[in-house]
Order: sequence, then C-alpha cells, then structure tokens
Amino acid sequence: SLGCTPAIAFSGTPSASAPAAFTISASQVLNNKNSLLFYGAASAAAPFQGGTLCVQAPLRRTPAQSSGGSGSGNDCSGAPSLDMNVRIQAGTDPILTVGASIFAQFYYRDPSDPFTVGLSDAVGFQICP
Repeated sequence: SLGCTPAIAFSGTPSASAPAAFTISASQVLNNKNSLLFYGAASAAAPFQGGTLCVQAPLRRTPAQSSGGSGSGNDCSGAPSLDMNVRIQAGTDPILTVGASIFAQFYYRDPSDPFTVGLSDAVGFQICP
C-alpha cells in the first residue's frame, strides 16, 4: 500500500548439521507488522490475495514475528529475518531433510492494502548434510 517492493535474500548455507546460520531475510517490508515465512517442497506462481504465491501447497509456516524497522510511522524499513538452520536442525518437520529442495517466501500484514497482506519474492534452496 506504500509502494514497498519487498525483496528476499539469504546468507549462509542450509545444513542439517553445520553450526553456522542460514538466514533468510526480506527488505523493503512495512515496518512493525506481523510477518512470517511460508515454505514448502515445490515452487508455484499462483494468484494470492493481490500478489503471487511462489510456494506450492501444502505450505508450512514459521511463527509470526515483527518485521521491525522504524519505531514510529509507516514506511518500508521492515526487515524480517529467520535462521532457517535452527528449524532444519530441530528435526520436527519431515520435509526439511538432507537433499530436499525447499522454496520460501515472506508474508506480512499490510492493513491499508485491500487484501491486508503483502508478499515478498521467493528463494529456493537445497538442504546440505
């Protein structure tokens, strides 16, 4: 609704055993809004609440977190991030196994948008040992 163009990025290596982080983040997200990461085993390009859903169902989602950013007003300074290796190494999601290809996309609240949500672009990665 503010003309933000959310962009997803990552750093590190997705790994079932490495101690280093594999961080997936987004920039240019509305500040101080609830956000989460959708992920799944296949990519998609489906219309979804005024945007494009880049992850094919069945979707998994991380717990909601604040997008952060400026402490007041509304702008595009939000930048949610998540260490995906923590989730991979927890062993609680059977699709997050060595060799699996995973696709992920951020979703966030945008109260001024007709659908009240916004979406980032997506990233794909393969889980290493």
